[in-house]
Amino acid sequence: MKRFLLYLLRWQMSTFLISPIMSLFNGTSIWGTPTTWLAGFVSNLVGGCVFFWVDRFIFTSKAVEMWHVIKEGTCDNCGKVTELWRLTLAPGYDKRKDDPKYLCMECSKKKTDGLRAKGIKIRGKSQ
Repeated sequence: MKRFLLYLLRWQMSTFLISPIMSLFNGTSIWGTPTTWLAGFVSNLVGGCVFFWVDRFIFTSKAVEMWHVIKEGTCDNCGKVTELWRLTLAPGYDKRKDDPKYLCMECSKKKTDGLRAKGIKIRGKSQ
């Protein structure tokens, strides 16, 4: 509940940006009218109530793959210096709490092919 209330507060902070913009588009002063401020407040309240759950799903769902990418580094398997990837989360696969292992394209492909052979569905980077 505390996170939800903080999320709504964060949405309300954008009222100070939205209300003056709505006022400008309505042809009134940048300071707006009480109606534009009320509309901004209510819009942000409704938006926060809806998008809290959408954002929560996006950032915590195991239905969505999560990859971490490093532009240049050393592969933990073969030692090659190149762009590296780490599959952190996929349906049936969760390595968020493990020590990170970053792999080059070839090593990552081998690993994800092995995970696919075990029935883990991966669409991502090294396909």
